[in-house]
Formats: sequence, C-alpha cells, structure tokens
Amino acid sequence: MLADLRIRSLAVIADLEIAFEPGFNVITGETGAGKTMLMRAIGLVLGGRGGAELVRDGEPEAEIEALFTGAGVAALVGDDSGAGGSADEMTVRRVVSAGGRQRAFVDDRLVTATRLGEIGERLVHVYGQHEHQTLLRPETARLHLDAAAGLDAAVAAMASRYRVLVDLEDRLAACRAGAEGVAARRELLSFQAQELARLAPSTGENEDLEREREILRHAERLRSAAADAESVLYAGDGAVLETVARTAGRLQELAALDPELGAIAGLLEDVRPALEDAALRAGTRARAIHADPDRLEQIEERIAALQRSARKYGCTPDELAARRESIEHALAELDDGGADPTALAAAVEGATADAWAAADALSAARVAAAPELGARITAELRELALTSARVELALDPAVPSATTPQNQVRNGRMLTSTGVERVAWLFAANAAETPRPIAKIASGGELSRIMLAIKAGTALTTDVPTLLFDEVDAGIGGAVAETVGRKLTALAGTRQVICITHLPQIAACADHHFVVRKRAVKGRSRTSADRLSDAERVEELARMLAGVTVTPEARRHAAALRRLGRGDAARKER
Repeated sequence: MLADLRIRSLAVIADLEIAFEPGFNVITGETGAGKTMLMRAIGLVLGGRGGAELVRDGEPEAEIEALFTGAGVAALVGDDSGAGGSADEMTVRRVVSAGGRQRAFVDDRLVTATRLGEIGERLVHVYGQHEHQTLLRPETARLHLDAAAGLDAAVAAMASRYRVLVDLEDRLAACRAGAEGVAARRELLSFQAQELARLAPSTGENEDLEREREILRHAERLRSAAADAESVLYAGDGAVLETVARTAGRLQELAALDPELGAIAGLLEDVRPALEDAALRAGTRARAIHADPDRLEQIEERIAALQRSARKYGCTPDELAARRESIEHALAELDDGGADPTALAAAVEGATADAWAAADALSAARVAAAPELGARITAELRELALTSARVELALDPAVPSATTPQNQVRNGRMLTSTGVERVAWLFAANAAETPRPIAKIASGGELSRIMLAIKAGTALTTDVPTLLFDEVDAGIGGAVAETVGRKLTALAGTRQVICITHLPQIAACADHHFVVRKRAVKGRSRTSADRLSDAERVEELARMLAGVTVTPEARRHAAALRRLGRGDAARKER
C-alpha cells in the first residue's frame, strides 16, 4: 500500500507530507486548494509525464517520494529493490529539475521513466474523474470484454491472420491493376522498406534487449553475486577449491590403508576442473557487469521504438525483421515483373480461410463471455442504488461497405483486424425498458456508477494493492453518494482505497480523512494536507454541506453523517 507521500517544491506545494493508512482514506478541500496538484504528484511518482513548468518558482528542482509497504512488495514490482523479493518496504522517488531534466529512483537506484511506469501500474490503479466518459467510445466495450474473458492470444491471432490476408490481397490487386497499380504499390513498399531499414530490426533483438535491460536493472546484485561466487570457490579465505584440494590430498595419503578413501579422493579430483571453470567464469562475469544508466536509457528508447513500429505495422516487435524481409521480397517481386496472379489468388484463398477460422473462434469466446460480464456489472449496479438497472453487451456484425472484398464478407459479417463484430454497451434504467446504447440514454451520474461498477467488479481480480479514485463521484449526490461511499468502504476491506471527493456522504464513510488547504505565506501560495481528528472531521463535513457559512444545522447533519460512516466502518470490520 501507499504508506507515505512527500512532495517538495511542486508548484503551489512547498513541502507536504501525507501518511496514508490501510483501509479507506479520503482527501477533501475547497476547489483550488491543491488537490489537482496532489494528483499530479502521485502521477509523477507512478511514472507519469511532467515538465519543468511543475517546479516551484525559484527552486532548482521538485521532488516527490513515496513509501510503499506490504509483504513481498519487491516481488510485486519485479524485485527492483534488490531485496530478493521479500522486502516489505520500497521507496520510489521522482526528481524534476527546473531545466527539464527528470530522474527516477527505486530504493535510491536509478531507473528509467518507462520502468517507473511499469512499477507504478503494479502498485496503484488510478481512476480519473473523467474516466466514465470512455464508456462512450466505441472500442471500450470490446476492450473490457476481451480483458475480462482473457482473450489476448485470440485477439493477437486474429490481427496477425488479417494482416497476412490484407497484404496478399494488396499484392493481387496491384498485379491485376496493371502499370498504375504496380507503381502505387512500389511507392508504398519503398517508403516502408526505407523506414524499416532506418530502424534496422533484427530477429530476436527485442528479446535480447529485454534480457540486457534486466541485467542492467539488477547490475549491482548480479555483480555482487558473481564476485561472491568467485571468492567462495577460489579467491577467498577457506575457498572451496583449496579445501577440496587439501581434503583430496589427505585422503590420497591414506589410500594404501583404505582403498575406499583413495576412491573418494579420486572423485574429489574429478570435480576440481568443474569448480575451477565455475570460479573462472564467475570472476569474468563479475568484472563484466557494470551499472550503466546511459546504456539502460538507450535500451529503453530502442525497445520503445521497436514497439511503436510494431504497432504501426500490426505485428509484434519480434516480427519486425520478418516484416521488413517480406516488404523487401515484395519489392523485388515487382522489379522482377510481379508475382503469378494464379499463385497469389490461391494464397489469398488460404489466408481467407485462416482469417475466418480465427474470427469464428474469437466470436464464440466473446458470445460466451458477454452475458457473464453484463451480469457481473448489473450486480454491482444494484449495490449502487440502480436496483432495476441492467447492463448488457451487444455483439453486432461489422457491416461491410461497397468496397469490402467479397472474401471478407460472410452472412452479413465483415472481417476486421479485431474480429467480425462490434461490441457495444447497452443500458436500461428500469426492468421494463429495453436496453439501448449507453451513449444515448445514460446520464452523467449513471455513467459514473456504471464505471464504478466495472471497476468494483474487476478490482479483486488484480494484485494491485492500492486503488486511487479522483472525483469519480461526478454527477451524483444524495442517497446515491452515500451508496457509493459504502461501495468504496467495501472495496477497502481488501485493498487500500484513496479517494478525492467533494461529497460529504462519501467522506463520512472513510476510515481516515485528510483535508488539503491553501494559504498565503509572505505573498506566496502554500498548500498543506492535515489529518483530521473525529471532531475536525465533523467540522469539515459541515463545511462541505453548507459552504462558506457553517450553520448549527449543518454541524448536526455532519455529525449524523459521521455516525452513519462509523457504522459502515464497523460493519466492514465484522
């Protein structure tokens, strides 16, 4: 969990520290007090982007440091701490200089920003205040469905087979189009060949780079282990080789009295060459391994470049070299007068069958998984005061156009790189209503609750120990807000939950309450974060209820809300 956060010289924050606790932590404060900058700080320490504009005026650099605790936290993030995967504490630090230079550290060991992002994803899931708007995007439902059903391999197979089919169709079309078609295809292939020539990917390069990256990330541990092995086997006091040689000599002296001891001495002599070789190789390796932050940065940049090109060409990084060869072969084929149309037509027929087989398998898996995911989200909605609402996933055929090749159309379905269907969210607010597209009928508050239901339904399937909600309560209030607070309380029974909110009904349910305040000190704004006592919590809840003027009625209402919140906490503990 996130145990402690320290921020220094970040915009309006001069020096701030928050010690979070297990369970449900809530952060409140007036608009403009600095909650947004607090979120930026957490984002930076988790690997997010930031620039020199975030550094407080007059300061040389900004620094954010986070302490994460929990059994085996090192193993959770890939053991960057060097503690053998059993450490229960880890510090992550991000430094941004006024000149724009950025550095990231895990347990004071330099790592790249890319690696910090990978670590952050395993430590904290951040749910932003506008994330529910992603439900309106056409691809969101398909991504959620495929993730919930574990269809990554099937989706990758579909994309690969579709890519092969399209490439063969392009070759056949160019061949049949005559001189103009050949010229257009040559131009495209020449551009692609030049681009990949500049990148110069090689077979197995990505795997080799990832292996070297891991060595550089753990260079000190590896070097130390190799040096210790050399010392134990050969160079140190009481080395194994010295002990083996001495023991073998002594036993050999007694062989005349006991031949069995002579045989044992012979066995010891037999193992000495292997031990000497191990000692030599360990020493060589210890002297070859060096921590090299510059080389690590180069590797990260190269891996990122390979991944970008792989996305562009619709393949994996390890397939880029083969993709380059394929493009160059196609160019050579054009220069030689083009391929045999009959052979290409046969190849297209085979690729079409392969693509449809992948599409049918993917469709069957989606059809089987969609009702389960819809039911899971619907069940969560009932706990969020949408007792009669339901969510379904509609799988509609991808509709072909007039230009879609006939072999890519069957029974009104069209092949695409992601399958033959469009997946969409359907929503009905009441049991008697027919579910309709979510973008057309769901209100902002309903979208917020649907997204929260999705997150609640999938949160326990991950190992991420901390869930951070940034004003996900947008568009809701009243009794619904109280229900959302109880849902977050339930989630906090198994995960640390941190929530930034403007709603007193949610804040009242938290186990721990922090308030962010901004004040002027010597003409400059300074932001602080204070943990509230129970009496102070009532006063803050009253402010959230009443606004500028806190009335006795607001305080009574706040006290009642707090009593309800304590009751929820007690139920969670039971």
